[in-house]
Amino acid sequence: MNIHPGEAGNTSYVSAEDVNRIINALNFPADRIFLTDTTVLYPGRRMSAPDYIRLAAEHGFGIPATPPFIVADGLHGENETLIEMPDGYDSPVAHLASIICSADAMIVISHFKGHLLTGFGGAIKHLGMGCASRAGKLYQHSSVKPQVKSDSCTACGICSDNCPSNAITIETFAIINTEPCTGCGECLGRCPERAIMVSWNQEISTFIRRMVEYASVVAKTANPVLYVNFITAVVPDCDCMHDTYPPFVDDIGILASTDPVALDKASLDLVTSAPSAANSPIAEKADVGDDKFKVFRPDIDDELQLSFAESFGMGSMKYELIRIL
Repeated sequence: MNIHPGEAGNTSYVSAEDVNRIINALNFPADRIFLTDTTVLYPGRRMSAPDYIRLAAEHGFGIPATPPFIVADGLHGENETLIEMPDGYDSPVAHLASIICSADAMIVISHFKGHLLTGFGGAIKHLGMGCASRAGKLYQHSSVKPQVKSDSCTACGICSDNCPSNAITIETFAIINTEPCTGCGECLGRCPERAIMVSWNQEISTFIRRMVEYASVVAKTANPVLYVNFITAVVPDCDCMHDTYPPFVDDIGILASTDPVALDKASLDLVTSAPSAANSPIAEKADVGDDKFKVFRPDIDDELQLSFAESFGMGSMKYELIRIL
């Protein structure tokens, strides 16, 4: 089961109790289920597997409370499987977390909420970003290679020793040579001073397209059998962020589908058709019929990911909503 157990300081993620409810409803054999997610590019407790596993445990995920939690792309995000991309995609290969590719099937449990770059995040974003290795995330997020903050670098040489393409030299600080650098992201995870960073300067439309390209490859590779969106605590930012704002709307419910595009479209429509919560950061600007995510971030076309996903054959924005009380 692919989940997001929440960054430190975040409380809006789907709880372990709710994940267990999904597991119990599906009635799968206990010895065949595990929970998983991948490491991240930015500094924090989800950047390496040991600290990520400890954080997940603090949030209630892992034995004995839930099935085991496993980091899908290894100790530092380096355990990956290269999957050939279809013709016409931006990259010839996708860098996916190896465990994702090794699983027999996958349930994708997503928290439907806002996102800084995509407007909203649901099943599609979870597939594209949550199943990529560190190199895959780096490719999606940035059109340039990692950069060194010279004032933070101590010239310890750890990044150079662990660079698989010998692209880093050490002088008074580390220097990344862009030609041999493959953008694998190994240096990001190894640097003890967190002096190597990603340049987040890519055009948003390019990021969204690449994210959806990855999502479409995962959907064909990892054999997801069910997508579940929790439309609860619909806050403006991703579960990777600390709690910053109250939710846009009151809790709506839980949606499930075998089509991630229809699922995200239905989730978006339900949030749009709901009244703004009393303490919403956009309460005075948005109400019934207003796209809450677009009101909050007017420069982002939050339906672009849906259009890309439909064009890549991931599913359809047409859906039938069947309510179960």
